[in-house]
Amino acid sequence: METSLLIIHAILAVVLIIVVLVQRAEGGALGIGGGSDGMSPRGSADILTRTTAIVAVLFVITSISLTVLSLKSSDRTLNFEDTGTEETIEDLPELPQLD
Repeated sequence: METSLLIIHAILAVVLIIVVLVQRAEGGALGIGGGSDGMSPRGSADILTRTTAIVAVLFVITSISLTVLSLKSSDRTLNFEDTGTEETIEDLPELPQLD
């Protein structure tokens, strides 16, 4: 499960990089698909913007899922009460006192 999710995450990362690089700096597209199929440059920009948003959301979802799976599969806990050592104040070295 974790391996397949990691592969999907890597593919989404590459797709997100490509989709962002295809866009122009002012938010429009590079004119891809603006020819004979009837799409205007603004229409292709809308498609790229939607695609970027969808891929970004999927990327964040897979990131959170991988984090949750990693925490569930490890034996680490965030329990600060049981540190494994039972030191008391008397066991600690004495600090020098300022006069």
